[in-house]
Amino acid sequence: MTIENARYTAPGAITATINGQELTIPDDMANRHRKMLKDANASIEAYVASPPTVIEVKDEAYRRITTICPEWKQRNLTAQASILAEKGRDNWTAEELAAWDAGEAIWSEIAAIRAKSDEVELMDPIPQDYTDDKWWT
Repeated sequence: MTIENARYTAPGAITATINGQELTIPDDMANRHRKMLKDANASIEAYVASPPTVIEVKDEAYRRITTICPEWKQRNLTAQASILAEKGRDNWTAEELAAWDAGEAIWSEIAAIRAKSDEVELMDPIPQDYTDDKWWT
């Protein structure tokens, strides 16, 4: 039996060529191919994660933004701002001014997340721990 190119491709997953056939093998000793690797004392190369992508960073930014302000609330804030702009600031009630200020505070938080996302996206390489709060605060 020949075993070649055994390596972890993700946590819990191994690829190896066994007798000329490339296989994807779960890292589970109940699997007969995984048992073959063990019985043959096959060396399995460690998993090396590929660097995160810009899309993954954008997804993290989206997750953080929608945690603060879900999309439905963003639409409501935008509609509210449009109505208040049409009315004119001089005609706002105290309640409307408070609502405007609250909306501005939310948009400021969102802008800060977007700015941090832009910074992380430009890193080369993007850090593996890009989801850690240290990159976003």
